[in-house]
This record gives sequence, C-alpha cells and structure tokens, in this order.
Amino acid sequence: MTRSTHTRRFILGAGAAGVFWPSAALPAPAQPRQSEGGIGGTGIVGILTEFGSLIVAGRRVATDDLTKYSDGFGEITARDIAIGDSLTVEAGGPTDRLTARRVHVTHPLVGEITAIANGGRELTILGTTVKLSRPNRLVQMGQRVAVSGLWRGNAVEASGLTPARDARDLVSGTVDRAGFATTVSGVRLRGTGIQQLEDEGFGSVVGRYDPNTGLMRSQRAVTARFTGAAGPLKRLAIEGYLEQTRAAPGYRVAGLGHSFARNIDLSPYTQGRTLFLGDYTGLFAAREALGLPEDPAARAQILGAFAR
Repeated sequence: MTRSTHTRRFILGAGAAGVFWPSAALPAPAQPRQSEGGIGGTGIVGILTEFGSLIVAGRRVATDDLTKYSDGFGEITARDIAIGDSLTVEAGGPTDRLTARRVHVTHPLVGEITAIANGGRELTILGTTVKLSRPNRLVQMGQRVAVSGLWRGNAVEASGLTPARDARDLVSGTVDRAGFATTVSGVRLRGTGIQQLEDEGFGSVVGRYDPNTGLMRSQRAVTARFTGAAGPLKRLAIEGYLEQTRAAPGYRVAGLGHSFARNIDLSPYTQGRTLFLGDYTGLFAAREALGLPEDPAARAQILGAFAR
C-alpha cells in the first residue's frame, strides 16, 4: 500500500438524506479537569470499510513502508488486514493527508463458540453475545474465532469473523472495577496484570476463559489503546455506540476507554451507531456527530463518501 495524494474533504451530512440522521455540531466543551494521557496524533477507532487507502471511521488513511501492524497477540502484516476488521489507527499529518504509523486490529473477543442461536445470527463467545448482521452458515460449535465489531453494552455488533490465530483467548473493552470484581465489557477476570487496569479505562486481556465458571484467567493485560506511535494525540474519530456511565456527561462510547468532555449533550445519540469527531485535550472534545445505519453496505457507502 502506498501514500495517498487525496486531499478533498467531504462536507458532513451531504448527499445522504433519509439514510441516517443529519450530522450535528456539538457545543464547544470546556477545558478538561483531568488528563487521560497524551497519546497518538490522530486516533481513529472504527471498522475498516474500504481499501486503497484505509477508510476507517470516515477517515481516509494512507499507509507506507513505516506503518506497523499488530493485533492483541503481536505483530502481523498488511496482508492480514481484512474488510470488516475493527481497527485502532494512529496516524500523523493533516486531517486530509493522514498516514498511519500504527494499525492495530482491536478484536473485542477471541475465543471458542459455545452457543449458536437465532438462526445463526447470534453466537456466544467468552460468555458474551455476538450479534451478526446476517446468519453465518460456516460457524460451528467449538470453533475458535476472532471477532471484529463494536461493543453495544456488553454485547458485540459483529462486523467480521476470522479463524483465531492463537490458542489463547482475548477480550478488549471497557474496564469495570465495581466492588471486588474486575470485568472488561462484562467478562470477569482474575490473574496477571488485572490490578493495573483502571476503572472505566480501556483494557485488553489475553488469557484462558473457563466456560464452566464464566471466569477468564489473565496472562497479560494491556491498558493503552493508543501507544504514541504518531506523537501527542490531537484529534479523535470514533465509531461506536453510547452507553451510560457514572461520570459527566453521563455517556461514553462502549469499549473505548476514553471519556468525553464534561459539558457535551450526547442524549440525541444514545439509540444508534454514531461517528464522533473532535479534538482530544485529555478528554474527547467531540464537536461533530454523524448517525450511521446498521446495514453494513449502506454504512460503508456513507463512510466511503464521507472520506472522499
């Protein structure tokens, strides 16, 4: 893959009336009262919808010989990336000429299929419901798969399934340390590295899941979604679903692990998939929101046009 020379920016909301709710400008947030760390250049979280350049979360991102690729088990190559993968991208450069320094496949779940329901449209993996947009007749009980998609509460709206490349299990999402229990997006945890996971932060845990106890024994835990591969984080583009949280403004993006600025009104965006865009100032100072359809083909068309 090579660096893109594309520079034209799409005007938010144009050309897709009736498919999704119109984009909206969010009120300018106040300066944050606490920091969640300076990481990345432009941080992008979403589903890969198109190749050429990578189109993820409505951003067109070029790659070059310096781009690094990875997933939760280690290094991979550009050839391992597939349409439908849930990516975390750290990119440098101006917003209309972004180049990826790191492309990380952030699988919400990797593990064994222990149940298939709803005519093949729902799977259970690590005790978690995985919802498919259409039945997948190739999946089988006992099969080990890596799930791409977005968290919606403690379920995953899947965008892709691939064979697991490692014998270990994995969960990536939002940490909850309520009481004596530690969970990542509802998966209960014990073991190595759990003590370093921060409540309501991001966590990615590799280990072994026991379906009899519903407990995952951690072998390794990672607390950072972004690594600083493209320098200090300035902007975010995030595709996801909102869920309620204890901290102001009352909502967060499920599975993200970064908080919004305190005074943003997110209540109009609680019912569906949304693309949020804005600055990162220690908190996510989102300034634009774009509702997206659930149909994968319609969503890919809109995000592809948005990135032109």
